[in-house]
Amino acid sequence: MPRENSPLIVGDYWLDKRRDGKSPEIWQIATARAGTVVYRSTKRRDVTEAGNVLRAFEANQRSTTRQETTEAELLPHLFHYLREHGPDVHRLDTVKSSFRAWIGFLMQDELTTGARVGDLTKNVVARFRRWRMAPHSWDIMWDGKQYRHTSKGVTGEAVQRNIEDLRAALNHAEAEKRIPQAPKIPAVDKKLRSKPRRLTLTVQQLGAVVAFADHEPDVQAWLWLMIGTAVRPDAGLAFDPAKQWLGNVADMHPEGASLTNKRNPIVPVIEPLQLFLANWPDGERVKSRKKWWGTARRMLNLPEKAIPKTIRHTVSTYLRDHEVPGEQISAILGHKSEDDTLERTSEIYAHINPKKMRTAIRVLTKLWSEVEREAAKWRSGHSLTITGDNNKILVELKARKS
Repeated sequence: MPRENSPLIVGDYWLDKRRDGKSPEIWQIATARAGTVVYRSTKRRDVTEAGNVLRAFEANQRSTTRQETTEAELLPHLFHYLREHGPDVHRLDTVKSSFRAWIGFLMQDELTTGARVGDLTKNVVARFRRWRMAPHSWDIMWDGKQYRHTSKGVTGEAVQRNIEDLRAALNHAEAEKRIPQAPKIPAVDKKLRSKPRRLTLTVQQLGAVVAFADHEPDVQAWLWLMIGTAVRPDAGLAFDPAKQWLGNVADMHPEGASLTNKRNPIVPVIEPLQLFLANWPDGERVKSRKKWWGTARRMLNLPEKAIPKTIRHTVSTYLRDHEVPGEQISAILGHKSEDDTLERTSEIYAHINPKKMRTAIRVLTKLWSEVEREAAKWRSGHSLTITGDNNKILVELKARKS
């Protein structure tokens, strides 16, 4: 059809049907180029849906050049950040989840998904925070996959993470000179932040979790690594024995990761963990640790607020309860003294001698043995089957009569 008869014209682009008769039901994004018309499929039959695709496409094209914040649409800059900076982002899945939350919010907010960067005022961020902390849901098509999310409300810390990810994307846009200046996104008030988690697991619960992972060697290795070193879950996921295991010690800081106050230190490796690292699994990996943990928590009746990091808290509490010196616990956890510089702290960690941490090594070994014993008990009383469609069936076995 002629451009002037198109149901939607946006800038240099318009909705059209192919003039060669191919894909007659699919709307195309058309543009004039070198005396001809170039088509790009919207993959949509519905004209309204096709129009949304056209608007997003045109906004993305404009976003690659410098724009004022009052003109620059927000969403394209989120996707630029993922595409251009994503390979260097730690825990990229978490960032994507944050962006889906922002999109879900905008779909339901008066700003809509056509929001400009300059629209991000203090009031808008407050609306986002209230929306996230209350019961909410969204349904988003992302990268060819439908994401449906329902939440009873998240913590202030989770909202702050969403805000920090948004800031990073806008700072990237500024650095690439696509916008003159990234807007200041206010943080969540500290009064609304979560208090530090004090939850710990029992040794029996740790044993049950380890045994529950018998069918998933990569997850079980991750669990044992956290139990044996108190490493942070994300650093444990990135752990590579071939590069980080150094005999009696292991450098828990992933190769290439930035050095921050949350540096993962060099820690002693207890003997049972050394045997485990020597046979580190190299097979198929579980697609989602978050989903695995949620299933384990539900089926094992763990506390609702228990997360993988709860294992780190449990190990540190166990060390303290068994009178391990505070400086040894701090060194293992990678905590930075307030009166110390990062460089000085890193220097201390780099020269840790496992022989000087005998108490910590003894107590970590004791914890490992207790968890192994409880895992064996759990296996003797339970039967876990994984079906062909990857569902788990857990059966509690009746005690044998003597």
